[in-house]
Amino acid sequence: MTRRSLIQRACVVLGLIALGACLFYIGKGHTLLIDTNAVTIDDAELRSWASATVSVDGKKLNSSMGRAERVMVDVSGPKHTIVIVNDADTDKKVEKTFRIPTFMDMAVVSVPAILGGAPAEHWVTPFTPPPAADTPVEKMQYSR
Repeated sequence: MTRRSLIQRACVVLGLIALGACLFYIGKGHTLLIDTNAVTIDDAELRSWASATVSVDGKKLNSSMGRAERVMVDVSGPKHTIVIVNDADTDKKVEKTFRIPTFMDMAVVSVPAILGGAPAEHWVTPFTPPPAADTPVEKMQYSR
């Protein structure tokens, strides 16, 4: 094998690795939890509208979301657009673009933070599941 063919093969392999990394980045799937629970940011309580229609990347969620609701949607890619329309006054429409970090599989998107004009770092937070109940193993019931 000549030096020239070795360089060509190495370039092809590096190109395939770069293509794979790029496709992973733009195709990475995320699960978003669209949350309308009130949040407190900088000592200010932000609330969602009483009823709103929410869509993410053109995917309309359920018919409308009230306060203190959470809806799950699957998306792919790092950049997403959320559109929030007030059901009582359809002239009130908020459209924002946000990014999800590549290795964040499940994230919570706060609708009140977006509507309240909070900084973008408060819009998306990682999802942390609630702690497991401190139930002794003897008292757990198993279904088979």
